[in-house]
Amino acid sequence: MRRFWLSLFAFVALAAPALAEPRIALVIGNSNYGGDLPKLPNPANDADLMAATLKKLGFKVVESRDADLNQMNKAIREFSNMLSSAGSQAVGLFFYAGHGLQIDGENWLIPIKANIQKSADAEFEAVPASKILGQMQFAENSLNIVILDACRNNPLSRGMRSASTGLAKMDAPLGSFIAYSTAPGQTAADGKGKNSPYTAALAKAMLKPGIAIEEAFRDARVEVLQTTNKEQIPWESSSLTGAFSFNPGQKLAETQTAAIAPAPAPAPAAAQPAAPSGPAKGCTNCPEMVAIKGGSFMMGSPDDEDDRKDFEGPQKKISIKPFSMGKYSVTVGQFAEFIKATKYKPSDECDTERTGKMRGANWTDPEAFDQGENEPVVCINWKDANAYAEWLAVTSGKPYRLPSEAEWEYAARAGVTKAHYWSDESDTCAYANVADKAAKKKHANWSISDCNDGFAGTSPVGSLKPNAFGLYDMLGNVKQWVAGCGVESIEEIPADGSPTGGSCSYRPVRGSAWDSLPNIVRFAYWERGPASYASSNYGFRVALGQ
Repeated sequence: MRRFWLSLFAFVALAAPALAEPRIALVIGNSNYGGDLPKLPNPANDADLMAATLKKLGFKVVESRDADLNQMNKAIREFSNMLSSAGSQAVGLFFYAGHGLQIDGENWLIPIKANIQKSADAEFEAVPASKILGQMQFAENSLNIVILDACRNNPLSRGMRSASTGLAKMDAPLGSFIAYSTAPGQTAADGKGKNSPYTAALAKAMLKPGIAIEEAFRDARVEVLQTTNKEQIPWESSSLTGAFSFNPGQKLAETQTAAIAPAPAPAPAAAQPAAPSGPAKGCTNCPEMVAIKGGSFMMGSPDDEDDRKDFEGPQKKISIKPFSMGKYSVTVGQFAEFIKATKYKPSDECDTERTGKMRGANWTDPEAFDQGENEPVVCINWKDANAYAEWLAVTSGKPYRLPSEAEWEYAARAGVTKAHYWSDESDTCAYANVADKAAKKKHANWSISDCNDGFAGTSPVGSLKPNAFGLYDMLGNVKQWVAGCGVESIEEIPADGSPTGGSCSYRPVRGSAWDSLPNIVRFAYWERGPASYASSNYGFRVALGQ
């Protein structure tokens, strides 16, 4: 028997010091359904295994099996009260196995005896996943983990106009960790034993001494891939800013000892080595990566730069660790492979404002121009770009992600301190596909650069000259979504080159595009937009490295 799962969602805030924090958990496993809901063989067993594992790891565990709505709410209240009383350093963990359902973007956990005949019934018959997250956040403790293991092929979704068989993907805010037992829209195996392959693998990985939470989920993923013959691919997304280990053990103890030992004399300064590059595994049309050496640079534009915007300064010195950057923007063909592999549903609305058409396009048909498979994918919002990077990380086992704003500008400049690579406007089109004479033939009213790159829309990646790092189209072709939160000025960019954190109403966009005016085709120019916004001049590229 196979079943679809809302695999696993883990929300983690800043980690507390290991070995010092109270640990509180709530574990619910619902198997004994009836009526329109089929019984599930493993959730109660999975809850037993998870509860036993957590107790070994020092958690005080509130447990509930085959819970109806009242019993689930009672257990949630008890857990919330215990977590609030445990203090600000406490770690909270919630594990749920059972049926789940998405309605209008909200994820619902289904109690036994639930009677859901139409979408509106969920509010009275089920528990919203956001309720548990809200209770945990209300406790204001230091670290929270939520694990949901819920069937994806829920029969209740049939015939409900606003319901979906796959549960909604939740964004990972700064300091959070999200992991799924299988890719969205894909099946997860029940397994031949009494536990699901994922819960069995995760419980084993959590007990390993001295490994970080990220390693535990990675090890669980590897075991699930082996157990299911790669039919089930767990995946994760992380924006952690602190460290946490389920079982600190020997490795962490050694780290803590080293932390208080006298530091050796510093070695002479040397250039940082480049991060490893190379193609990812798990895709046939993988992004080609370029290793970028670490270093420092002045981010933003100087006061005397032509066409400078106030928000591009004041300049700030940023240090960048070695990493790898996609040689090209992600292409239509590469994004299509991701869609085919995951059944992910990207944005179906796309702003084509510069060509006079609004909201009538998507990534398969930008409307403003025709595209081939080797052209940069457009009409992609931030969520879509991030989902692709997460999939790439999962299938390859490497830390693929979106680059930070600082990494993007550092890689784009490639040592250049002026506004762009060229000195004369007529040289623009050697490096950048922008609004030019070719575009003006189609759009007579456009302001353009005085050159001709030969493309009125997007161009195949690699058509023009690369920068000194060997990266193509860092200016022109498509603007690029990057990681972190949109900021008001360069002053807010972290000095270590990491993504800007905080509560994100907007996400950052860097670069310029096929329709860009000359005054914004500069390294320091940036935009920001809602994570759900897609445009015919927005694309992205990926980065690789911690």
